[in-house]
Amino acid sequence: MSDHPNVQLMEKVYASFGTGDVETAATYWHEDSVHHYPGRNPLSGEHVGIKDSTAFANKMWELTNGNMRMDVKEIGGSDNHAFAILETHYERKGLVLDMAFINVAKIVDGKIKEFWTYPNDVYAVDEFWNA
Repeated sequence: MSDHPNVQLMEKVYASFGTGDVETAATYWHEDSVHHYPGRNPLSGEHVGIKDSTAFANKMWELTNGNMRMDVKEIGGSDNHAFAILETHYERKGLVLDMAFINVAKIVDGKIKEFWTYPNDVYAVDEFWNA
């Protein structure tokens, strides 16, 4: 674990989100934050504010019936940003998606202001969420 506060922030986000505690994870985000999720699927787009970001996260849990896991491989941070390298495992409708993702966060005043999700293969992600 790093002593950098932005690394610690990301560790807290993944610790809570990883157990399905979306409400606690949301407390680490600015009220007017933006989460950018790529692709052309039911989760794609810009999720603006806590309400939309929380709905997005809850939708992931709903679509997978809780059959999802994000294994954090590395978290790094600077004074204004943080990143996480993840190995994800999602299951739904008999399909499995195992894939590396990179998430990048802009941190303002100790909370996530903007968040970008980058999957290894956006086409496979679309295929999975559109099934």
